Amino acid sequence: MSEFSLDIQTVVIRIDALEKELKQLRQSLLPAEELTSRQPTEHPYIESVPAILSGEPVIKNTRTPVRAIVEHWRFGDTPDEIARNLPHLRLAQIFDALSYYDDHRDEIEKYIELNRVPVND
Repeated sequence: MSEFSLDIQTVVIRIDALEKELKQLRQSLLPAEELTSRQPTEHPYIESVPAILSGEPVIKNTRTPVRAIVEHWRFGDTPDEIARNLPHLRLAQIFDALSYYDDHRDEIEKYIELNRVPVND
């Protein structure tokens, strides 16, 4: 066996520690006013931060907009397939993004329309 073989529990513990360090690093890099200007939502994995995509709802601590999850889903991807295509996200985040969309359909539809790539006929 390789000297690098690890059991799954050790890997999960290390990933959790890295996520905690990354969160601390992000917070240390953000100006104080950005930390206080975050708009909490009733969805635990969704936030709107003025400095990230001009306040468009995103998956917390990422720059992945809710509209990106919705577009994958509309193209027929299941939540599991979305997680495989966007491996930095967990299923809970994906389901929360779809739930946010269901609660704020008009808002997300506007963002989808604003970001649509025009087709030249």
